[in-house]
Amino acid sequence: MARNRFALVLPCLFAACASHADHSASRTYPADQMAQMSDLKREQARFEAAKTLPQKLEFAGQGQVTITQLSLDGFPDNVYVRARWQYQNNTGKPVVRAIVSLDVLDADNKVVASTNAHCIFPTIEPIYAGTFYSDELRTNTHGAHLHPGWSWRMTCKAEFQDAEALENDRRYEAGEPPLIGGQRGHQ
Repeated sequence: MARNRFALVLPCLFAACASHADHSASRTYPADQMAQMSDLKREQARFEAAKTLPQKLEFAGQGQVTITQLSLDGFPDNVYVRARWQYQNNTGKPVVRAIVSLDVLDADNKVVASTNAHCIFPTIEPIYAGTFYSDELRTNTHGAHLHPGWSWRMTCKAEFQDAEALENDRRYEAGEPPLIGGQRGHQ
């Protein structure tokens, strides 16, 4: 009896394996989706050909942003510019935080979308001169990439440590008590 079950199962298994068809070859996508994907690939190739890396962007008195990776990524209806970058404090002053943004612009140079990063070290220390901060931003194009003349830009704005905080840092390093509200503090 066990032999007969095996004799019946084996031909069924072969039949099931033989009847498997490649359904992916028969799958077709709507023409509009194929056209959108083709447009995206064409714009990605143009974007790739036009970029030079690394790009060093100097923001006078604010610091320097170096773009190390830049791409146009995504899929139709969700396309974004992706930038990996480093902020360097080359101002000569301690920076409390730097705000770096990646903007997508239409052909009239109007901002379509913007994403920003707040460069703050996770300690109470400022970003000292010569120090780097690295991050990645992604900003959706909202279809602007489909129109000639669109572009992107990065901006940077630094906020500096105030004079009292600088004096307290100096006092701490010297082992002196800090200033409190502009007055000498006591320990």
